Amino acid sequence: MAHNGIRHDARVLKGAASLKAHGHDVHIFGLTADQPEDFVLPNNVTVHLIHRDLSDVKARITREQLPPGRENAIWTSFRIQGETIFEGVRSTMTPDIVHMHDHLTLAASSNYKETFGCPLVWDAHEIYEDLASIETVRANVNAQVIQDNVHNVDGFITLNSSIAQYYHRRYPNLPDAVLIPNAVVRKTPPVYDGRLHSAAELESDQKILLFQGGYSPNRGISALLEASQHLSEQWTLVFMGWGKLADEIASYTESATDRPRGRPQVAMIPSVPHDDLLNWTTGATLGAIPYENTGLNHLYCSPNKLWEYPAAGVPVLATDLPEMSQRINKYGIGITVPEDLNPRTIANTVNALSDSNLSLMKQRCEEFAISEDWSSYEDQLVNLHLQLGISAHDRPRSWYKRLSDLVTRIAGTRQRR
Repeated sequence: MAHNGIRHDARVLKGAASLKAHGHDVHIFGLTADQPEDFVLPNNVTVHLIHRDLSDVKARITREQLPPGRENAIWTSFRIQGETIFEGVRSTMTPDIVHMHDHLTLAASSNYKETFGCPLVWDAHEIYEDLASIETVRANVNAQVIQDNVHNVDGFITLNSSIAQYYHRRYPNLPDAVLIPNAVVRKTPPVYDGRLHSAAELESDQKILLFQGGYSPNRGISALLEASQHLSEQWTLVFMGWGKLADEIASYTESATDRPRGRPQVAMIPSVPHDDLLNWTTGATLGAIPYENTGLNHLYCSPNKLWEYPAAGVPVLATDLPEMSQRINKYGIGITVPEDLNPRTIANTVNALSDSNLSLMKQRCEEFAISEDWSSYEDQLVNLHLQLGISAHDRPRSWYKRLSDLVTRIAGTRQRR
C-alpha cells in the first residue's frame, strides 16, 4: 500500500518485485488524482491506482462533530485516503499480509486488522514528525496517526539505524526494526551513449554535476544554483527531474553568460522513466545530494540517490550528514561539503577534483554497488514476510474473516446438496 501513483516510487517497486520473485502473489495499491487505473508491471505485479477523492472532508468533520480547523482537516483527509486504499483492497482480494509504506496508509490499519486479521508491515521511509520545514500542525497530525496505529504493526522496516533509534525511542512498542536501505538492483553499468549530454545540449567532453529527482525545497538546489556561477567552464550543473523549484532553475538556464556554446553554467532536462534512469545518470561526472539539515528527517537521510549514482558509476557530492557521510567515507565513493552549503565552497570543491580523483572514486563506486546491492537486503524483506506469514497461522482471525469463511462454507454445502 502506498499513497502515491507508484510509477516513480523505487522502494515500493523494488520490494514488490522481490516478493514476487520469491513466489508471492503481489498487488500494489496506490492513489491517483486522475481516473482509476489497473496495470501490470513487466514482472507481472498488478498495480491498482484508486482515485483520490477528498470532497467529503468538510462534511465528514461536520458529521463527526469535530472542531473545525486545519488539524482536523488534515487528519480527516489522511483517514479518507487510508480508507480509500483499504476499500480498494477489500474489493479486490483477501490479503495474507499487508505491507504499508509511509504513514498515510497506516491511518487505516485497524480496518485491515478487523476485516482480514492479517499481519501488518509498516515501512517507514521518513521521520514524519520532523520532515524538512514541516508546519507544526501537520507534524502533530503525522505523530498522531502513528501513535494511534502503531499498536497494529507486526513488522517494522526502516532505512537506517539512526531512524530506527528515533522511532524506538518515540514508540517503544514497535517491533525491532529491520534495516533495508534504498539500495538499487545491481546491473552491469551501462555503456554511455551520450544521451545526457545530447539532451542538455553539451559538448561531449563537458563534465556534468548532476542533480536528479524532485526539485523540492531544502534539498540544496538554491545553493547549487549559486555555486554554478563559480564553476569552471569545464563543468555544467544539470538538473534532471521535476518539482516546485523548476521555475527557479529555469531562470538560471535562461541567464546570459559569456561561456562558450555547449558549456553553459546550468541546464535542465525532464525526468526519465525509473527503469531507464541508470542509462541517463551514467553520463554524469558527479552526482549531487546537497540536502539541508532542516530537521531530523534530513539529518538522518539516506536517499535513493546515494545508491543510484554509484550504481551508474557516478561519484557523489553530498552534505556532511551522518548517514550519508558514513557510507561515502567508508567506501570512498565521493566527497562531502559542510552543512552550511556555502556556494563558493561547493564550487571550489568541485573545481579542485582532478581526473585521477574522479577515476579513483568511480572505481570505488563499482565496489560499493556490488557490496550494497539490493540483493544484499532483499532476503531480510522476504524473511520478515515469511516469519509473519508462519506466525499468522497461530493467530486468531477477525470475527469478520471467520464469519466470511463460515458463509462461504455454508454456501458451498448447499450447492453440493
